[in-house]
Amino acid sequence: MIPVPIAPFPSPRPLSAWLLSRDGLPRVRMLSGGGTVAVALPNRYSMTHILLSGDAVVVVDCGSNEDVPRVLEALRWLGRTPSQVRAVVVSHFHFDHVMGIDALARRAGCPVAVSRRAWQAFNGGPRLRPPPARSTGVLLWGWAVQGFQLLPPSDRALVHRYLDPAGPNPFVSPLLPLDDGQELPGMPGWQALWTPGHADDAQALFHREAGFLVTGDTIRNFGGGEWNPVQCDPEAMQQTRRRLSALPVRAVLAGHGPVMEGERILARMKVIDP
Repeated sequence: MIPVPIAPFPSPRPLSAWLLSRDGLPRVRMLSGGGTVAVALPNRYSMTHILLSGDAVVVVDCGSNEDVPRVLEALRWLGRTPSQVRAVVVSHFHFDHVMGIDALARRAGCPVAVSRRAWQAFNGGPRLRPPPARSTGVLLWGWAVQGFQLLPPSDRALVHRYLDPAGPNPFVSPLLPLDDGQELPGMPGWQALWTPGHADDAQALFHREAGFLVTGDTIRNFGGGEWNPVQCDPEAMQQTRRRLSALPVRAVLAGHGPVMEGERILARMKVIDP
């Protein structure tokens, strides 16, 4: 695994985030191993992750319309074109991870890949639950850690489509449902894992040979690495923790905060009561 800094893409460094972040601010990182490359790209509200395998590309999360040009520029720097993107993956349907996904998928001409649970919700199945009201304080603290980012006009115009997880399918692009354990399109070694708890539809992406785990918000890194205490289903979160902790993970690319690395890295994740 070879960490490589990417100088052309400076990371956001708001003052409140610099003061509150225990493990430092997220920064652009490239990790290489096991025949794949994973790039962590800090954006307006959350992390975007770009996965490379041969000529194929998968992008995970794009929280703001303002992030789309930055992701496209990162693809150009990596020597890739939008037409090589096989899918834009939704780690979970919370607005700070998804508001730029449709615009990015349309530019790439690719589907939006959601977990089977989200696909069912968008097609008449059980609705997705929002974060519980008791988590408001934790969510506000997370907003502060990320620098009190406000919605730009392009996001304000469409945020109503994404605020309610129980609402209808907001995506114009075609949906690609990912089943638990399914390999990502064109990405040998990368598989989707269902990880409910923080969100009903949460999914992680795992590459066993490289030991890379892209977790969305199931794990975050605001306070040195922690299982997310914002949970719509605490029992499901416990099962997810046990499942992921059994994997040979060497690098965690979380939905918020810096990349975390090391053997048995998940054993060091804090468990915070919801």
